[in-house]
Amino acid sequence: MPAAVLQYVFKPNPGVNLQDVVAIAKEGAEFWRKHGGDVSLWAVQVGEVGNMTFVARAESTAKLGATLDALNNDSGFAAWRAKSLKAGLSTWVRSNQAYEIPI
Repeated sequence: MPAAVLQYVFKPNPGVNLQDVVAIAKEGAEFWRKHGGDVSLWAVQVGEVGNMTFVARAESTAKLGATLDALNNDSGFAAWRAKSLKAGLSTWVRSNQAYEIPI
C-alpha cells in the first residue's frame, strides 16, 4: 500500500526566538506521535530559505486519515492549536498532502 505524507510549510516571524518555534513544534509532535504519526521538523536550506516544514508520514492514506481523525478528536490537540496560534511565532505558507506512487 502506498505511503502518504502531509507537509505544513511555515515561516518563523521576524524577531522570534527560533528555540520557541522548535519548542512549540515539539509539543505538537507529541500529539501526532500519541495518535500514530511519524513526524519530523525540517529547515529549508535551498529555495525558500528560512521556511520550516513539519512533515507527517504514514504507511498509507488510510493510516494518515485515522491519525488525523484521532488528532481532531483530541481536546488537548485543539488546545495546543489555539496556544500555537496565540503565540504568533510563525506564518503559514502552504500545506501539501502527497501519496507515494510505486515505481
